[in-house]
Amino acid sequence: MQIWDGRTGRIVWEGLSDLTLGQETIREERIRFDDTIRATWEALVEEIPFAPDALDEPPPEVPRSPVPRVVALLVAVGLSPLDDFHHQAKAFGMKAYMAGDAAEIAEASAATFGGRIEALRIAKDLGLDVPEVPEDWHRKLQVLKAHPGETVEWRPPESDLPVYPVLRCTQEIPCNPCSTVCPKHTILMEGDPILGRPYFTGTECTGCAKCIAICPGLAVTMVDFRKDPERPVVTVPFEQTDVEVEPDTMVMATDHEGQPIGMFRVVRVNRPKFADRTRLVRLEATPATANLIAGIRTQDPAVAEPIETIPPGPIDDDVIICRCEHITAGEIRTAIREGTRDINEMKASLRVCMGACCGKNCPEHIERLFRDEGVDLGEVTRATTRPLFVEVPFGVFARGGEEGGEG
Repeated sequence: MQIWDGRTGRIVWEGLSDLTLGQETIREERIRFDDTIRATWEALVEEIPFAPDALDEPPPEVPRSPVPRVVALLVAVGLSPLDDFHHQAKAFGMKAYMAGDAAEIAEASAATFGGRIEALRIAKDLGLDVPEVPEDWHRKLQVLKAHPGETVEWRPPESDLPVYPVLRCTQEIPCNPCSTVCPKHTILMEGDPILGRPYFTGTECTGCAKCIAICPGLAVTMVDFRKDPERPVVTVPFEQTDVEVEPDTMVMATDHEGQPIGMFRVVRVNRPKFADRTRLVRLEATPATANLIAGIRTQDPAVAEPIETIPPGPIDDDVIICRCEHITAGEIRTAIREGTRDINEMKASLRVCMGACCGKNCPEHIERLFRDEGVDLGEVTRATTRPLFVEVPFGVFARGGEEGGEG
């Protein structure tokens, strides 16, 4: 989980929760998926510093707030939207609010911005005195959620300036911080001001390196011939916080595809205030290599060697397909061979799609087993989907909806 500062865009807190559970098969007590999620989530929430003093100090011009400066929580849930509850609520005429991965799998910037819109809607419906959501916010949200556009081949720039940026954005994506941060406004966007690809006008550059530090894709470098035309200095971004890069050491420089270019001397490493946790590493290069250098490699090259590609084959019978209910591929394969063509029948007989994830994880794997068995998916009836649920004791309903009340 990450907590972002909505004013500066900086990460003010982040946490990771790990949980290890063991199962004794002899006792036949299964570890439920919802129990693991609940345990990890509770451990993570307990670590959040709700006291203002526990978070980073706000910028000097921003007065201290009595509550943490949190605008949105970003919780990554994978590649499947968790929108079941929302659709159920809308179907019953309930007021429902949805943002982030629950609405659509998109960029993190779209998730946090959509959260701000929904937060205003919730506050408004609660009767709080908050402004209306500006119309241009909805347009901006759609732009941020836009799918990547055309991809072009990257070419090294040609410039006669003594210092200039090298931009390696080859695809149209909703991203424009390099153009907004440039103090001379010489980095512009092709076409759409957010979706277009950035380009350098070639007119003026101060070498401030702000475009390097702010690029989330580490796709900008700087070439500087001002001190020595024969030994230009190339500035590259570096974000491996657990690796130290020292001046006057030799490092391997790589191109934009990660291919090695050669060993170069580190001239300087600094952490400007505007760079958050991005370090700027300056290398002494040559005129022939300056435009090609995109980054540095600090790990053993053997670590980056590709592993052997293993062609996909049949899933072994003992592989768990339904993790919530511990249903194996062999059990599902047996049902298919016995003639089952309706996944709802498997729900009744095997309990697939009946766990806490409510069929979010296993249907695609079940469909693969059908294909492996030579069954056309057109003959298969998909499972009825249900929203993720919270278990409610039956006694709550028996007591008129009040848990703990008198029967």
